[in-house]
Amino acid sequence: MDVNPQTILKDYNNKRIDKSTAIKLLTSAIEKYDEEKSRLEAITILNTLNIKIKPLFEFFENLILSDSSEIIRNAAAKYISANFLEISLPVFQWVIQHETSYYCLITVVNSLAKIHTTESKFVLFEQVKKIKDIKYLNVDKGYGNKKYRKALKSYFKRNLISKLSHKQLSAIFINFLTIKNLIEEIPNVYFELDDERLLIDKLDLSDYLEFEVKGTPWGWKNNIRNLPQITGLSNLKHLKTLDLSNNQIGDLEGINELNNLTHLVLLNNQISDLKNLDHINQLSNLQFLDLRGNDISENVTSEIFNPNCRVLLNK
Repeated sequence: MDVNPQTILKDYNNKRIDKSTAIKLLTSAIEKYDEEKSRLEAITILNTLNIKIKPLFEFFENLILSDSSEIIRNAAAKYISANFLEISLPVFQWVIQHETSYYCLITVVNSLAKIHTTESKFVLFEQVKKIKDIKYLNVDKGYGNKKYRKALKSYFKRNLISKLSHKQLSAIFINFLTIKNLIEEIPNVYFELDDERLLIDKLDLSDYLEFEVKGTPWGWKNNIRNLPQITGLSNLKHLKTLDLSNNQIGDLEGINELNNLTHLVLLNNQISDLKNLDHINQLSNLQFLDLRGNDISENVTSEIFNPNCRVLLNK
């Protein structure tokens, strides 16, 4: 029988196969196919069937623990979170200690916060606690962990860490995972930490124009062309200042997810499409915007932006 996910779904909807057969064929497709798109499609269809039986939990648990694709592991984690959250703690506890995929870890951390038990809080607490023992965010780049270690030391000294909620602990760990991942992916990263919340409030991913003159190699520059290239940017919910100067960004779709931004610097990018104004104007807390060195700055005036925001358009 054809194990194409859409064919299986069609046969099930037309009652040519029963639910048990559909599940068997879909799980077989996930196991046998190499193409991630088809495997993800099968997982999505299984999710719509809304069946909570132990064999399915065990199937997805095995995917999380052993599948070679981080995309499939993440999809499996999301499936378990949505359908088996009440029994997911042991597998998520293992994943958070052994997984290396950023997106899979984010799924698991958010799931642990949703479990909202004493045990899940302890798992999150232990992960945050371990941050203060990490000397380098990136050993190869010599990027130290001084900011987190100093802030956490103060937290533990004042016995504040034990008072944090599931949500606060998960936010701290997600911020840490995000900045660590960005430092691994992007050559030039600078950040500041809000010591009171242990969350990142300033992120600088700008490049420097003088590097172009000196002919800096491609791998030494950020070369950011779009916001999705900045892995996990939307997870930095506390971010207030973002500097993306001297990159090649042309589309700001998604910037509105950072609704706490007060300062946004986009100097010398490739922003020309007026649709980007809609994305910017959704930032209700924005107080300062630098659009100099972008084509769009030649075609707009400061009056079309939020009145409480100071806008720089001309050099």
